[in-house]
Amino acid sequence: MQANTNSSTPQLRTFMLPAMGCQIQISLNITQLNLQQTLGNTYQEIVQKIDQKVALVTAYAEEKLLQWEHIFSRFDNTSELMRLNNHTNQLTDISPELFTVLESAIAFVPKTQGLVTPTLLTTLWDIGYKYSFETLAKQPTPSVQTTQPTLQDTSDSSKNDAANQSIKNIKLRTLAHGQHQVFLPTGTALDLNGYVKGWCAMQLAEYISQRSDWQFPCLIDMGGDIAIGVPNKQKSTKPITWAIAIAKPYIADSQQTQEEEDIAIIHISAGAVATSGQDYRRWWHKGHWQHHLIHPYHACPAKSDVLSATILADDTLTAEVYAKYCVTLGAKKALQWLSEHHIAAVLVDTNHKVMASPAIHPNLIAL
Repeated sequence: MQANTNSSTPQLRTFMLPAMGCQIQISLNITQLNLQQTLGNTYQEIVQKIDQKVALVTAYAEEKLLQWEHIFSRFDNTSELMRLNNHTNQLTDISPELFTVLESAIAFVPKTQGLVTPTLLTTLWDIGYKYSFETLAKQPTPSVQTTQPTLQDTSDSSKNDAANQSIKNIKLRTLAHGQHQVFLPTGTALDLNGYVKGWCAMQLAEYISQRSDWQFPCLIDMGGDIAIGVPNKQKSTKPITWAIAIAKPYIADSQQTQEEEDIAIIHISAGAVATSGQDYRRWWHKGHWQHHLIHPYHACPAKSDVLSATILADDTLTAEVYAKYCVTLGAKKALQWLSEHHIAAVLVDTNHKVMASPAIHPNLIAL
């Protein structure tokens, strides 16, 4: 007997959840579920069963996001991260989640010449980023004129060593019974926000697509950090391809109105994409525009000719770190590094010139 299919049966379900200072979009491909439910069911019955499963996914995601916020939020003094920041110069028990993300963040410091490091919380506070982004000032003093800052030199090895010194003094250890501990030196304060979004996106994608009862192919977008979930049964067949648009960077303090448009469209069937830049997360503090990408050698926002960077990688945390690294490096050094390491990327400079690394061309639909 041929299955009864209905062309109006939805193939994609998308819902939004506010968390971690951004809107998190979860897209579920329910094509296979539709096929399983069509035999002997009316359209209304199919939709009802799909709704029930999507509700379970939503409830799970809400629960995990709330749990992760209690661990990682730097805007909540009762979070595990902030309690750790307030208990330095001693061994402190920490959760497996905090241990995993911190261990990954530390491992990326030498890979990025110390330019991407988790020890920048004090600097972020100094430039006004002590509270959640939506509360920060987005308008300058009308009489103040701003100028384009000069680019920073990233080649000073002595500054590199100084920037990494606090990282070298952080000690992580796992005890015989599985408990995790960390020693945080006095004067060290951690901000794991960028790492956490990438890690959380990948955790959600892998659970929904592989470890849950639902096995949905999915796309998780956490403020530009995107993870693709591929069910195990699809890894040996042709997986679903997702088309992802890269938006034109928009400078929040620009006096010119810019319309939303895409600069490129890429397609991926696994892995991750992350975009980072100087464009969106900006605010006005003490007479200057500030942004969240800190240059650790100079303890101030990076002054770079890369406005935004989009990276493809196997996991979202890696993509996020390398996107920040490329912005901080500057266009010339970043393109050279991307080519040498065969990393797929799209960069946009401060003149809105779009540049692509050779490795991304197989994934490009349009540029």
